[in-house]
Amino acid sequence: MHSGLTPAILDRFWSAFDAAIAESRRVWGHGKVMVDRRGAPILTPDIVARVRQDMAIHYAPDDRLAMVVDSTPLKAQVRQNYELAHMDAFLSRDAALAWLEKN
Repeated sequence: MHSGLTPAILDRFWSAFDAAIAESRRVWGHGKVMVDRRGAPILTPDIVARVRQDMAIHYAPDDRLAMVVDSTPLKAQVRQNYELAHMDAFLSRDAALAWLEKN
Protein backbone atom coordinates (compact mmCIF):
# COMPACT_ATOMS: atom_id res chain seq x y z
CA MET A 1 0.00 0.00 0.00
CA HIS A 2 1.31 3.43 -0.90
CA SER A 3 -0.10 6.48 0.82
CA GLY A 4 1.37 8.98 -1.63
CA LEU A 5 2.96 10.69 1.36
CA THR A 6 6.73 10.31 1.41
CA PRO A 7 9.40 11.44 3.87
CA ALA A 8 10.44 14.15 1.39
CA ILE A 9 6.87 15.48 1.22
CA LEU A 10 6.67 15.43 5.02
CA ASP A 11 9.89 17.44 5.23
CA ARG A 12 8.39 20.12 2.95
CA PHE A 13 5.12 20.07 4.91
CA TRP A 14 6.84 20.59 8.27
CA SER A 15 8.95 23.41 6.87
CA ALA A 16 5.83 25.31 5.78
CA PHE A 17 3.99 24.28 8.95
CA ASP A 18 6.62 25.78 11.23
CA ALA A 19 6.16 29.22 9.69
CA ALA A 20 2.37 29.01 9.84
CA ILE A 21 2.16 27.79 13.42
CA ALA A 22 4.63 30.44 14.57
CA GLU A 23 2.18 33.08 13.33
CA SER A 24 -0.72 31.31 15.05
CA ARG A 25 1.21 31.20 18.32
CA ARG A 26 1.96 34.91 17.99
CA VAL A 27 -1.74 35.74 17.48
CA TRP A 28 -3.43 33.24 19.81
CA GLY A 29 -0.70 32.40 22.30
CA HIS A 30 -0.75 28.79 21.06
CA GLY A 31 -0.95 27.06 17.71
CA LYS A 32 -4.32 26.37 16.11
CA VAL A 33 -4.20 23.94 13.20
CA MET A 34 -6.85 22.19 11.17
CA VAL A 35 -5.78 19.30 8.94
CA ASP A 36 -8.39 18.13 6.44
CA ARG A 37 -7.67 14.49 5.59
CA ARG A 38 -10.99 13.83 3.81
CA GLY A 39 -10.35 12.00 0.58
CA ALA A 40 -6.67 11.45 1.40
CA PRO A 41 -5.16 7.99 1.08
CA ILE A 42 -4.73 5.84 4.18
CA LEU A 43 -1.27 6.34 5.64
CA THR A 44 1.11 3.42 5.79
CA PRO A 45 2.32 2.36 9.26
CA ASP A 46 5.80 3.74 8.60
CA ILE A 47 4.40 7.14 7.63
CA VAL A 48 2.09 7.16 10.69
CA ALA A 49 5.15 6.48 12.86
CA ARG A 50 7.07 9.30 11.16
CA VAL A 51 4.17 11.74 11.60
CA ARG A 52 3.89 10.83 15.30
CA GLN A 53 7.64 11.41 15.72
CA ASP A 54 7.47 14.72 13.85
CA MET A 55 4.46 15.91 15.87
CA ALA A 56 6.52 15.59 19.04
CA ILE A 57 9.07 17.95 17.48
CA HIS A 58 6.80 20.53 15.82
CA TYR A 59 3.84 20.83 18.21
CA ALA A 60 4.09 22.63 21.54
CA PRO A 61 2.12 21.29 24.53
CA ASP A 62 -0.52 24.07 24.29
CA ASP A 63 -1.07 23.81 20.51
CA ARG A 64 -4.47 22.70 19.23
CA LEU A 65 -4.99 20.29 16.33
CA ALA A 66 -8.34 19.58 14.71
CA MET A 67 -8.26 16.78 12.12
CA VAL A 68 -11.15 16.34 9.68
CA VAL A 69 -11.64 12.75 8.47
CA ASP A 70 -14.05 10.72 6.33
CA SER A 71 -15.48 8.20 8.78
CA THR A 72 -16.14 7.36 12.40
CA PRO A 73 -13.65 4.45 12.36
CA LEU A 74 -10.93 6.76 10.99
CA LYS A 75 -11.85 9.34 13.64
CA ALA A 76 -11.26 6.70 16.34
CA GLN A 77 -7.99 5.65 14.68
CA VAL A 78 -6.72 9.23 14.62
CA ARG A 79 -7.55 9.70 18.29
CA GLN A 80 -5.69 6.49 19.11
CA ASN A 81 -2.59 7.12 16.96
CA TYR A 82 -1.93 10.80 17.64
CA GLU A 83 -1.82 11.53 21.33
CA LEU A 84 -1.61 15.28 21.69
CA ALA A 85 -3.02 17.01 24.76
CA HIS A 86 -5.26 19.32 22.70
CA MET A 87 -6.27 17.32 19.65
CA ASP A 88 -9.51 15.93 18.34
CA ALA A 89 -10.89 14.42 15.15
CA PHE A 90 -14.08 15.52 13.38
CA LEU A 91 -16.28 14.42 10.52
CA SER A 92 -16.97 17.97 9.36
CA ARG A 93 -14.89 21.05 8.74
CA ASP A 94 -17.45 23.22 10.54
CA ALA A 95 -17.22 21.11 13.72
CA ALA A 96 -13.41 21.27 13.60
CA LEU A 97 -13.42 25.05 13.17
CA ALA A 98 -15.97 25.49 15.98
CA TRP A 99 -13.76 23.43 18.31
CA LEU A 100 -10.68 25.47 17.37
CA GLU A 101 -12.57 28.73 18.00
CA LYS A 102 -13.54 27.57 21.51
CA ASN A 103 -10.09 26.27 22.35
